[in-house]
Amino acid sequence: MLWNQNIDPTKDLSQKPFILWRPFIAAWEWLVPPTVAHRDRQSPLARWIAAFVIVSICTTLLILGVVYARPMKTAYKNMRAASKVKEARQMAENGQVVNAVMKAQEAYTIAPESEQAIRLNFEYFTLMKRDTAEYFHQKLKDMGALTPADDQLYVRCLMNLGKVKEASLALEKLMRAEQPSESLMKLAEEVWGQREQNKPLLKILRVYTESHPDDKEGALRFAKVQLASGNPSEAGLGMETLWKLAAQDDALGLQTLEYMNSLPSLTPDDTERLIQRLKTHPKGDDRHYVTALKREVQLFPGRKKEIVLSAAAKYRDKKRDQLLPFIRWLVEEGEYRQILALLPEDEAKAHQGLLENYLNALTMLQRFSDLERLVNDPKVAEIIDATTLAMYRAHLAFILNKPSEELRSKLITAKDAAQVNGRYPSLLQIAKYGEDRGHFDIAEDAYRQAIKAAKRASASPRIERDAYTGLIKSCLANQSTESLIQAAQEATARWPDDPTFNETFLYVSLLAGRNVELSLRNAAGLLKTQPTDNLRKLTVALAHWRMQDIQLAVQNLQYIDLNPLTEGQRAVFAAIAESGGFHDAAKGVLKTSISPKAHMLPEERRCYERVAQAK
Repeated sequence: MLWNQNIDPTKDLSQKPFILWRPFIAAWEWLVPPTVAHRDRQSPLARWIAAFVIVSICTTLLILGVVYARPMKTAYKNMRAASKVKEARQMAENGQVVNAVMKAQEAYTIAPESEQAIRLNFEYFTLMKRDTAEYFHQKLKDMGALTPADDQLYVRCLMNLGKVKEASLALEKLMRAEQPSESLMKLAEEVWGQREQNKPLLKILRVYTESHPDDKEGALRFAKVQLASGNPSEAGLGMETLWKLAAQDDALGLQTLEYMNSLPSLTPDDTERLIQRLKTHPKGDDRHYVTALKREVQLFPGRKKEIVLSAAAKYRDKKRDQLLPFIRWLVEEGEYRQILALLPEDEAKAHQGLLENYLNALTMLQRFSDLERLVNDPKVAEIIDATTLAMYRAHLAFILNKPSEELRSKLITAKDAAQVNGRYPSLLQIAKYGEDRGHFDIAEDAYRQAIKAAKRASASPRIERDAYTGLIKSCLANQSTESLIQAAQEATARWPDDPTFNETFLYVSLLAGRNVELSLRNAAGLLKTQPTDNLRKLTVALAHWRMQDIQLAVQNLQYIDLNPLTEGQRAVFAAIAESGGFHDAAKGVLKTSISPKAHMLPEERRCYERVAQAK
């Protein structure tokens, strides 16, 4: 009776658990008594079993934790890295290239063994032409995770790094291992297509084209390589293929015509065929018609007036967007009166592209009153962006011979507008405009802003390089040593292997007396690579002069040709020579090679005055 009674007064006997759960509940209560009364009734065997089960579970969890802790940690890191990789790719698609690269590196930092992070960094460093890409390729290879796309990307990596021979060998190995594909054929064209000895590519493309007769794009690639081979028979076959493809009325036929137009030389017969086909191709637009007009004028220069008038009659009733390519061509050909005859002022004021060309035509025809009226027209201000309009106003001030301060004010306004919009092409244009007209301080500031805007926009390195080159010239013209040191240092940090930037930075640093010992070592290294360079010899001599080693300084002045040097650098040469006791030679340099009013840096001017005042 005692074993059958309910020993838990709080338990509701009317609500029994689900029948399938009852055995598990009974076993649980047998091992883990829910009340004190149950514990009192628990047998010693049950207590031993319960203790054994608990110890077994804890031991198992501990062993599992030790065994799987690292894989779980790695999986967590890989998950975080995959999330970063996804964010990086989205940033790249949105044009945020710099942020995408930083996010990819962050993903690799989180999970150095993440295949996705390694592959993404491999892609980005290949595009950036950095040798770090080879390291990531090796990591993928060690992991056994290389794909055919990775192998092709590695070939591009080698090409970007200038390792043409290694790229060619890697491509040959890849093509032996893989079936020919469109992407592989394009890669082969990039690697071998520009080489004089491109027989391997011709052979591979010929086999591929014969086995894939329906691949018209492959046939076009093969024809391009045939034309670039330098072999007359291959070039003739390639031209035949091009004309067959150009006869088609699809997009590939138009693409073929565009390629043929880019060829440096065509026979007169081929040029005439190209002109007619560009004018009549169903997929062609006004850009292709204007391209045909350019070719026609080049082929028949004596018929230029007739060609222009005939085309003007065709475009008289065209809409604005259709008219724009033709108007641009008229500007290139100098047919400014034809622009004003074809394009009414009201039509021009309603379209930005047409308006800019209309204003250019007025400028070239010297109709400055009409130009000034349009530039100050409120309707024009609604069409043209603030930067372009400010540039027109600045140019108008220049051609009307307005006071210099007014031109400066308008240039600064244009620079500020371009800076607000982050338009580095406009900033470069303003910088060069100010530089050509002697406003070097405005040019210097515009170049600095252009560099910042180009970095934010991830522009081509060539744009950034041109901006740094202009900045250094402007700093020299402004006779600002501090600004020149800063500009040259930034340019050297950006392109550490560029000899021109290195030479400028070392020379101006030594001129200011900074980092003399380090600069001497670097300048001596540059001189070893090109022992006859006059500026490098002068830079080494200047370094020894700064270290009070007059004998070595004078020794390095020997056989220097002063003609390639600037007048400021000649003054430094004269000062070093004067310190070495060559007074007559130093005076002779001042009299014959340096103008007293020449533009120099302050340190160069002091060298000039030192020699001039020496007795």
